[in-house]
Amino acid sequence: MHITIEAKDFDLTPAIKTFVEEKLGKLTKFSTRIERIGVQLDIEGANRNGLTNRIEVWVYLPEKTLQAGLKAEHMNEAIDLVYEKIERQVVNYERKRRDMARGTRI
Repeated sequence: MHITIEAKDFDLTPAIKTFVEEKLGKLTKFSTRIERIGVQLDIEGANRNGLTNRIEVWVYLPEKTLQAGLKAEHMNEAIDLVYEKIERQVVNYERKRRDMARGTRI
């Protein structure tokens, strides 16, 4: 599995890159069918509360592409929160796939 990380409007630090790779690398526990993962990190313009960090994640599977994204005040917080969203999608995908193979899902 290959993780592609793209940073817009800021320089990607090694610490953030490592954190993203470690966090999203955990998805392989839930599915061995993941072909690759794409991540886009962005810092949007200042608003009254400060800078907004945005993250978008795409998980590419053989039959489907799963996507999750959100905004948060801190980049590490955004990464943690988007991991929970995409993990839920991967688990649901694998559960549906397993049920279809067993013939228990209509």
